[in-house]
Amino acid sequence: MTPDTLFHDLTVHHIRFQVEAITPIEMDAFKGSALRGAWQSYIRRAYCPAPTDAKTSATHRATCPVCYLTARDTGPEGRRPFALRPPFSRQRRYEPGEQFSFTFSLFGDTIFLLPYVILAVAEVGETCGLGRRLDESGRRGRYRLQAVQTVDPHRGQEQELLDATNRVIHPPQLCVGADSIAGRAQALAGETPGGAMRLDLLSPLRLIRQQGLMREFHFPVFVQRLLERLFALGAEFGREGERYDKATLAAVVARYLPLAAQVQVVEDATAWWDVQGYSSRTGRRHYLGGLVGHVVLQAQDWRPFLPLLLWGESVQLGKNVVKGGGCFRVSRAGPVPSHSAEAREARPSQEGDNAHR
Repeated sequence: MTPDTLFHDLTVHHIRFQVEAITPIEMDAFKGSALRGAWQSYIRRAYCPAPTDAKTSATHRATCPVCYLTARDTGPEGRRPFALRPPFSRQRRYEPGEQFSFTFSLFGDTIFLLPYVILAVAEVGETCGLGRRLDESGRRGRYRLQAVQTVDPHRGQEQELLDATNRVIHPPQLCVGADSIAGRAQALAGETPGGAMRLDLLSPLRLIRQQGLMREFHFPVFVQRLLERLFALGAEFGREGERYDKATLAAVVARYLPLAAQVQVVEDATAWWDVQGYSSRTGRRHYLGGLVGHVVLQAQDWRPFLPLLLWGESVQLGKNVVKGGGCFRVSRAGPVPSHSAEAREARPSQEGDNAHR
């Protein structure tokens, strides 16, 4: 596989929801866990009539679309059929009339579950609510679904999916595929394929390095974990899943790691954001923390990496992608300041924030 042929059979549908608060909504600064928890709890309860014990059987999960979605959500990262992009603002409270947006990314043929996703998002806002319980009745904040679009961020295109007046869902015509990735990669490379690129880590990036957490950005580890994730998604949701075998992955990783080792980190302005989530279903806390901030990277030729990085923008990376983790953005970097080597040491640590669902 070459950069031009990697993942040509994979598609991602980005479904963006715009909502407006009806009553005050209060969440933690990292909102992914609350959004995913509210949506998943509702869709499990509302759209599958099977008894609770039956929902755990493999036969039922293979035939029920809702349990297909939610059961796979609890498995290994590579078999989960969606990822969540939460609001990146640290705003904790939304007053009536304020709006915010979030995006579900559905992989491959999982797009056939779109009506369930849209209806569940709408009903969560109008019935069970979102965020903390704020009043004496114990009710959570309510919102109203204002708009739903499918977006291709690499081409800068979007399509309205929801006719809010008639409650009609239009079939999505846009998705991220190999053509949109290749077009943006070519535009980013430009006439000078080398130079500096900036990675903005928009939500906690939680990766494993040498049996421990990667608490300092390391590009070869980033590239290897991204290749592993894309191969897992290709095997599960690509149209030619048999191409993504372990031997091919090992060969591609062996080819990319020496190139990744030549990429220099010329500015590291990342910090560890120590986020925790609470699952009401299991009664346990989950660690969601990871690196946030940005890094500036220097390479002689970005062309081998750009398709990988742009696919990574669309599928996210690391632990907790279904809760909003591992969102990042790629862009050309401006001039690197001379004091950039000290940027990371001077940046204060961001710790102590918790997220609940």
